[in-house]
Amino acid sequence: MVLFLVNLLTGYENITLHDLFFAEEETKNLIISYRLNRSLAVVLAGISLPVSGFLLQELFKNPLAEPSVLGITSASALAVALMIFCGGTIFFINYQWLSGWLVIACAFVGALFASILLLFMAKGINSISTFIIIGFLLSSFCGSLISILQFYSQSESLKQYVFWSFGSFEGLSRVQIFVYAICTIVGLFAAFLSVRKLIGYLMGEEYAKVLGVNLTHLKITVLIAVCFLTGSTTAMLGPIVFVGIIIPHFCRQIGNPSALWIQIILNILVGSKFMLLINLIMIYTQLPVNILSSLIGVPTILFIILKDRINN
Repeated sequence: MVLFLVNLLTGYENITLHDLFFAEEETKNLIISYRLNRSLAVVLAGISLPVSGFLLQELFKNPLAEPSVLGITSASALAVALMIFCGGTIFFINYQWLSGWLVIACAFVGALFASILLLFMAKGINSISTFIIIGFLLSSFCGSLISILQFYSQSESLKQYVFWSFGSFEGLSRVQIFVYAICTIVGLFAAFLSVRKLIGYLMGEEYAKVLGVNLTHLKITVLIAVCFLTGSTTAMLGPIVFVGIIIPHFCRQIGNPSALWIQIILNILVGSKFMLLINLIMIYTQLPVNILSSLIGVPTILFIILKDRINN
């Protein structure tokens, strides 16, 4: 709550606590219409991405799994790339909509398409290793198509896509924040439904079958959660990397890794704090969120890996 309040007060022009409650109408409108929306978007991203990463890491038993590992983030980026690079030529789209609902709709449709495709495949694949390989292939395929589009694109379209790919907390309206919050709640509901099944699954597949855990249903529930959490975040804010890896790793260091209920709550709390801190750094440095998350994420992961090797 303190960090959230600091985010409300901090910006290009700092606001005091007195201004927050007794300011003129113009200042109050600034806080309500701009800074409050930005801070809420930061918190929702801090909830969505770590929970998605945590679910995928537990399901695949792979500490480096994150939302982009299944290609959901890449599929969202591909849908946006198609709209930016080809939309004006094929559909005569006016690019003034790029900051509004058009990008959000394309990104979410891309994530939804990838999730439906993965859900369809999940019914016939029992091997987790095979499933994660399919996710890597989907991600690589989408990345290749984006590279082709970038190679043949005009400079202005390329600039617009690169700017979107940096990620941003700015510019969301109250209605967009409301839609983002609804998607996050639905994703969290699916995530909490999957925790009990994950506990049984982590005890071993044979033991999970005795407990009545259906692996296909588990994968479907996790994918639904990841689709709503990651899909809505990518749609609203752009692709944000490394957060889905950093926070689950850190939470395992401060809490019992086998207590999944505690871990998912820790991911929500720590993820929100982390993103609020990232936003404060963004305000003072003007750096995009993806650059900051990468600068923090890469050394953090290397430190965790080296620490685990030294302990072992």
